[in-house]
Amino acid sequence: MPHVLPDILRNTGNASAIPSATTEIAPGTERVTPMVQSSFWAILTLVVAAILMGLGPIFVRFSGVSPDASAFWRVALAAPLLGATVFLMPAGSSKPAVGNGVSVRKRDTGLMILAGLLFAADLVACHMAIEMTTVGNAILLNNLAPVIIGFLGLFGIARKPGVMFWYGVPFAIIGGYFLFRASETGAGSMQGDAFAVLAAFFYAGYLIVISRLRRNHSAASIMFCSTLTTMIALGVMMMIKGNFVLPPHMTGWLALIGLAMLVHFLGQGMVSVGLKRVDEATGSMILLLQPFVASILGAVILSEMLNQWHIMGSAAVVVALLIATRRRRTL
Repeated sequence: MPHVLPDILRNTGNASAIPSATTEIAPGTERVTPMVQSSFWAILTLVVAAILMGLGPIFVRFSGVSPDASAFWRVALAAPLLGATVFLMPAGSSKPAVGNGVSVRKRDTGLMILAGLLFAADLVACHMAIEMTTVGNAILLNNLAPVIIGFLGLFGIARKPGVMFWYGVPFAIIGGYFLFRASETGAGSMQGDAFAVLAAFFYAGYLIVISRLRRNHSAASIMFCSTLTTMIALGVMMMIKGNFVLPPHMTGWLALIGLAMLVHFLGQGMVSVGLKRVDEATGSMILLLQPFVASILGAVILSEMLNQWHIMGSAAVVVALLIATRRRRTL
């Protein structure tokens, strides 16, 4: 679940505003500038991030605990590192608040809590989907959040979608149908697929909230505060349910540590770093490697065989996401 803000959440950004990757020094002669080098490393960062996040479903399966427990330990183990990152950040790295400082802080505190609660719901639903259906279906359907945000834009909750968005909607519907059809044939669980779609709704809400917070706060501080809120919410829920459990063996602990450090802290942190140098459209395309990595690992490690419905559904969903996350004008 990458922390990507789809283009429909952006207030600015046309292609002409992006600096040129090359500098002309003579007619017909070009030389590479630092922008090319920084873009190369940013793209490489996003590729590595997508691969790391593709490991997430495998770690969840090997954790040996319930979906809500794996979600809790994911954020609980990552929170100290995120807190240290925020503490060590330069003093001027956070964005200054605008308007009335007190009212902004009160509003943003509420938004931080809401972001954490939405992320908690997203993680639980997503981890339940991973446990119940194929990891490919779980991650692909969860990544439909940008499409959901587009629909929410019709109600003024997010930026109004552009014309191209509607060309992607049929592919999303067809892809979703094919993936559910794959589960109906026995290669997965339709109930698990439903949880993945539910997770996409929660993640869409999370992205909308953090897009508001990004106006006044750094990505690192938002990630730490939302992670802390998520940890508290999931901890309370587990205590109420009476299933505050520990992994039964060392393999489970290693899986949870990998989930927290490699996926949550390093993977999602690298997304934030990479997107500073790569436009959202390109970044979103690169991050679509995540469901493919998850599907391949699911087939190799978990022996989840993909049928023709999986292949057709995956292709349709990817096309829908490529269209939904591209740069476009508003209607």
